[in-house]
Amino acid sequence: MKYAKNQLLKYRQKPLTFNESLDLETEAKNRFPQSVLALSTLQVHGSVSYLDNDDVTLHAHITGEITVPSSRSLDPVVVPVDLTFDELYIDDEQRLKDFEETEAVFVLENDTLNVDEAILDNIVASLPLQILTPEEITEDILPSGKDWHVISQETYENEKMIENEAEIDTRLAKLDDFFKE
Repeated sequence: MKYAKNQLLKYRQKPLTFNESLDLETEAKNRFPQSVLALSTLQVHGSVSYLDNDDVTLHAHITGEITVPSSRSLDPVVVPVDLTFDELYIDDEQRLKDFEETEAVFVLENDTLNVDEAILDNIVASLPLQILTPEEITEDILPSGKDWHVISQETYENEKMIENEAEIDTRLAKLDDFFKE
């Protein structure tokens, strides 16, 4: 879904609303080849408003499923998508300094609002950093190879504590009992 700014002028009084089923799998695989293995048809509903100061707002709610590689084994993992976002689009790049860095404000490229790109960007940005298959979650099996293996943070800390206890000088061990009385 792409809208030219000229098209949106007629929606000053009442926002343009949409309720669509979008197939963005090909575009998602092209834009994010390392991250997206598959993308189901997305149900998208929302609105686009043209404001009096020539800014455009986009509000959208997306549902569907995305298949991404596991962060541990690269096996496919299906992740549900249920996402709502709001974005503001402005004409002049100079106005970006008027907004906080945490605000979702973008400059309209070629006076065109590309809703498909905004949807894909928000879906990929909302993915968690660690995505595991159900088996990886329940079995807690970590990858290993010849002369190496991955351990969890908890295992690392336990091993470090055992090493530190073993490093105590036996000549000073009697001092441990000094404060127990």
